[in-house]
Amino acid sequence: MKIFIIFESILTPNTQLMKPGDLKNPFNFNLDDLDLNISVDCVLFTVREGKLMVLLTRFSPDFGYALPGGFVRKKEDTDSAANRILMERTGLNHIYMKQFKIFSDPERFSFQPMIESIRNQETLQVDVTRFPDRVISVGYFALVRYESIHPTGGEYSEDSRWTDIQQLPDLIFDHASIIAEAAEALRRELYFKPVLYNLLPEKFTMPELQNLYEIILGRSMDRGSFQRKMIRWDIFERLEEKRTGVAHKQPFLYRFNKEKYEQAVEQGIRFVL
Repeated sequence: MKIFIIFESILTPNTQLMKPGDLKNPFNFNLDDLDLNISVDCVLFTVREGKLMVLLTRFSPDFGYALPGGFVRKKEDTDSAANRILMERTGLNHIYMKQFKIFSDPERFSFQPMIESIRNQETLQVDVTRFPDRVISVGYFALVRYESIHPTGGEYSEDSRWTDIQQLPDLIFDHASIIAEAAEALRRELYFKPVLYNLLPEKFTMPELQNLYEIILGRSMDRGSFQRKMIRWDIFERLEEKRTGVAHKQPFLYRFNKEKYEQAVEQGIRFVL
C-alpha cells in the first residue's frame, strides 16, 4: 500500500493545490518532469553594513533555514535551474553566477526531516515511494546588490532573510558547509576576476571599491597598491566627477566599463589581485 504524506517545499510551480475538504480531487505533482536525484543550491551573497550576507529561506516555522534551491527539471541543465531559482527568489536575471562544487555525500540529504516537520499539515499530499534515498546537489554562488532585490520567498512564499555569514542560524542538511565552501570559492574568484561589479552602483569611488574587497576577503589592503592595480586593469573609467559630502579629500568617481572587461576576457587578460 502506498503511503501518502503532506509535502510542500520541493514541489514545482506546476503543483496543484487541493481545495479544502476536496479529498477526491487527485494531485498532479508532475514528478515525472523532475530529476529527483539532482538539485541545485544557490548561495546569494551581498554586502550590507560592512558585512558579507547570505540569503536564507524557511518554508515552515518548525523547519530550519535553508539555501534557495530546488530540483532540476528533466528538460533543463543545472545552469538553467539555478537561474530559474534565482529569478523566482529575487526577480533578477542575467547576473554573474558561478558553479563552484558538487555535493555528493550519500548522507547529505534526507526527506525524512522535512516529512516530520510538516506531518501535521493537511494541505498537500504526495506519494513518498517516488522519492530517492540520495540527492546530489550542484552549488552556485552569485553576487547581488542589496538594494536591487526584494526577496519573494519563491513560489511558496517562504520566509526569507539576509544573514551575516558569521552569525548563521541552524541550517538544514549540509547547507552550512555549502555556504562556507561558497564563501571560499568567492574569495578565490575575486583574486582573478573583478566579480564585484554586481555589487557596485553605477558610480563609485576607489575607496568604496576597496572596502568591498576588504569585506569579502576579510583583510585590509594597501590603498596605493590597490588603486594602481585597479587602474592598470583599464576596466574602470574615471569620471570628471567627485564624491561630495565626504569629510576628507573628495575622491574621483569611477564607472565599470563592461565592454572593456569583455574585450579583456576575450584577449585572455588575467585580473590577478
